Amino acid sequence: MFSLINAALIAGWLVLALTLLLRGGGKKDKAEGYWRQEEERINSRASQAGVSWGSRETKLIWLFSLGVACGLYFLTGNLLLFGAGWLLMLILPSLIIDSRRRQQRLASLTALTDCLRQLLARLPDQGSLSRALEMVLESSGDRESTLIMGQVLDELRLGSSVREAIGLWQNKVGLKKFDHVAETMIQANKDGWTPAALSALDKSVQALEADLRAVLLAAQKSVSKKRQLYTTLLTSWSFPVILSLMNTGQKNIYLHTLAGKILIFAYVAFSLYVVVKGQEYLSLNVEEL
Repeated sequence: MFSLINAALIAGWLVLALTLLLRGGGKKDKAEGYWRQEEERINSRASQAGVSWGSRETKLIWLFSLGVACGLYFLTGNLLLFGAGWLLMLILPSLIIDSRRRQQRLASLTALTDCLRQLLARLPDQGSLSRALEMVLESSGDRESTLIMGQVLDELRLGSSVREAIGLWQNKVGLKKFDHVAETMIQANKDGWTPAALSALDKSVQALEADLRAVLLAAQKSVSKKRQLYTTLLTSWSFPVILSLMNTGQKNIYLHTLAGKILIFAYVAFSLYVVVKGQEYLSLNVEEL
């Protein structure tokens, strides 16, 4: 009987895995429609976050989750742990997308401050935002910043005002901390890039750099706190491992009793919950940058 259950579970998971990998045209059943909706939801979330994401990544995460569920079942014989696979399917894509989002925002802020510093160094000699942008574009190595500044320069060449071009820059960058720099730049252009105007712009760039240092410091502290959280979580798992050595007769209380199986599943679900909430509360809120 036990072998029949194992065989049925393996067959079911293999069919589901093949469905994830090979689904395409033809008549769609409810299961396929569900997976397609989930994939579209994940792709939409990634798109809104500005993160590069493909269907292949979604399928790999789903297959990994299925593999974890199968592995946990064959190690423990606990049918409830198949639920861990479904939880991973729901949780992992969002965790990875949010992590990439944070990394991209920090990288954008770093590249932005470097470009602004180069721009500020060239403005006194060039006396023109468009000419200074041309000089920065020739030396900048960051692809995203180069692309955005190229669009700003194109706007200026097409006859847009400096306010309109810098407004485009603000929209493309999408960082709240850049707004004050942008307004100062607009005022400096209005004043004719005088020494006083350039000094004000330099101070606003310095403020942005100070914010960047504070943000990077907060990110480092966040990594340390996450490490402590995960260490505590792993330590908590030592309790069921140790207590499982206390057998009742010939049975392991965590592997062979219903109460033990439910408790282990609760441990898994709670651990995943702690990871998600830990990421939420300890990670930098990139939307505030």
